[in-house]
Order: sequence, then structure tokens, then C-alpha cells
Amino acid sequence: MNVALVIPAYNEEERIENVIRTAQRSDVLSEIVVVSDGSTDNTVQVALECNVQTVALPINQGKGAAMQYGVENTDSEIIVFLDADLVNLKVEHIESLVNPIIEDNMDMTCGVFQAGRDSTDMHHKITPWLTGQRAAKREVIESCTDLTESKYGAELSLTKKAVEEKLKVKKVCLKGLTHTTKEEKIGLVKGFWARLKMYWQVISYFRKNDLKYDSIDAVME
Repeated sequence: MNVALVIPAYNEEERIENVIRTAQRSDVLSEIVVVSDGSTDNTVQVALECNVQTVALPINQGKGAAMQYGVENTDSEIIVFLDADLVNLKVEHIESLVNPIIEDNMDMTCGVFQAGRDSTDMHHKITPWLTGQRAAKREVIESCTDLTESKYGAELSLTKKAVEEKLKVKKVCLKGLTHTTKEEKIGLVKGFWARLKMYWQVISYFRKNDLKYDSIDAVME
């Protein structure tokens, strides 16, 4: 089965190369697609210099739209999503997301940070269904009709589909992995407001779709 990695990215010129270079060492990936979501820095140039397929959206459309464009630019049967700002990514992390789908016929895997650093570990422990590190069969993603409009609710869109269809989902521990926070990227004040915007989009998606915590938690076990 062909496996594609999709990396949605917005202004990640300083971080995305490490993610791409690690992914290029993985034998399970057939191709890598970077989608720059209206980046105003050199994200596109860095991706192109890494010799991977690169989609440059002219304006920022949100994470869900970037993920959708990535899926549309590959015909692989399995899609892996990784954030562009990961720290300490290993080839083994990628394989742990893909192998349960290939070997155990799981429909989706969700990667949860463990022993990376306390702040990001805690977020994943409380809300593992918001992880951006996951893999899924192509048909699962294509059935998420609201992915493009979901913005930062993209991960909830995928999780909602798993709940509705009673899909087989495996939670995978990604030991040692973490990511750069918004505050570290753009400063405390701007990062704080960017985080509030992200949380608002997630909460709005949650309310709009009348999602229940117990049903979401159940599918992640």
C-alpha cells in the first residue's frame, strides 16, 4: 500500500526542514506533500529545496483546508498527517502511526506525545483527540465532508467521523516527541492570542456538531 505524508504548514521556515528530512529517511512513506497555507516567510522555498511536492496556497485558509489540499494532491491509500513544527521527530514515530493500519487493519491512528515535555504531554493526555499526528485510510479522510471548512477543528472532523462510523482507532504513544508552541514562535502576546483563536475554532466546531466528550474519549481507547 502506498503511504503519503501530508504536512500542513504556516510560516514554518525555521522548523519544517527537520520534519521533512526525518520523514525522507522513512521506508514506509511513498511520497511527501507539503501544503503551505498562505505562508509569508520562506516555508515554500525550504520545502522545494528538500525536493518534496509542495503546494503553495495564495492565502491562509486554515489547517483543515491545507490538509484537504494535501490529500487531493496524492492518490496514496494511506495518509499520514504531521505538524510542521515537531521537535525530536524520529522515523520510528512515523512507522508507529502507519504500521497498525497496514498490519492490523486499523482505520486510523492518533499519536499522543509522551515524555516530550510536560506542557505538551499534558495537553495530549487531556485531549488526545486534538492531536495533529495521525494516519488514516484514504476513504476515511475523503468521507469527512467538512474538513476544508473546519480550520483548527480539522482533527475533530476526523475524530467525529471515527465516532459516527465506529471506526477502529488506535492511540499511539510518541515517546520523546513534542512541538514548538505558538508563544515560542511569535512571542508571548501574539502567541497567546493565536492560541485563543485556535481554541475558539475548536470549541466552535465542538458546539456546531454537538459532540460529546464521552463518545470521543471512547473511540480513542
